[in-house]
Amino acid sequence: MFLLMVMSSYTGWPFSIGMVIVSGIVGAWLAKQSYRGVIAKISERAGQGRMSADLLTDGAMIFFAGGLLLTPGFITDIVGFTLLIPTCRRWYKARITNWIKKNVNVEMVSMPGAARPNDPNTVDGSVVKKEPFDQFESNPDRITHQ
Repeated sequence: MFLLMVMSSYTGWPFSIGMVIVSGIVGAWLAKQSYRGVIAKISERAGQGRMSADLLTDGAMIFFAGGLLLTPGFITDIVGFTLLIPTCRRWYKARITNWIKKNVNVEMVSMPGAARPNDPNTVDGSVVKKEPFDQFESNPDRITHQ
């Protein structure tokens, strides 16, 4: 918004507001076209029994770009338009992937009966359902604390 105000001091408010409206309309149209292309590819691959995480990521990024392009402001428009360019999307995906690899720790949870790691914070246990929940609601005196 700051850049919008600065630009309007040089070009006037009508031009600046017109640029925001035109970029929103053009951006929404471009995002819609790009999204349709990605959805068509996803449907085609799903029909073949293959699914691509890249296509799903592209779809999410294009959807996000549409939101940015509808938001008033020049920086949001620039980022939104770059998200519609496949080469730029690949660059963004590489940066985001590297950031996630460095900053997000993912741990696998084992299935019941599978070998568990020797972790002092792991407690084996089981859940036993003694009574249906409905009975507690109809008769609150039957609730017991253990």
